[in-house]
Amino acid sequence: MDAVHVRLRVAGELYAVSVDDVLEVTEIGELAVVPGAGAGLLGVRNLHGQVLPVFDLAHILGLQREKPPTRIVVAERERDLAGLAVDDVTDVAPLGAPTEETDGEHLQGAVLEDGVLVGVVDLDRVFTTLERAASR
Repeated sequence: MDAVHVRLRVAGELYAVSVDDVLEVTEIGELAVVPGAGAGLLGVRNLHGQVLPVFDLAHILGLQREKPPTRIVVAERERDLAGLAVDDVTDVAPLGAPTEETDGEHLQGAVLEDGVLVGVVDLDRVFTTLERAASR
């Protein structure tokens, strides 16, 4: 059986994240800028009484944005939370296992679906990158 994924549009490209790692999807809202933060950190936001760091998933994936992100995918790994800013969430549905290899260090691979390549994001690698950046 295919695992359920949240499908995202990031910098005009399609990606998917396992629904098991997503707590919610919300509007980007008002972000407080963090002085001295790296380029990938857009800011922090109060989400249900918690301070949520919001990172630009396009920056993490090495993509150039043409327009500002509109949504946040709130992802969790172990007890760590992060908001991943995306252009849009397009669907939540089953997705087959990655069958195409990719060069992206933050991807498990890709799936060709209806003639469109969907990159499958590896959130463990994304969180590892975020932790490394925070420790500098």
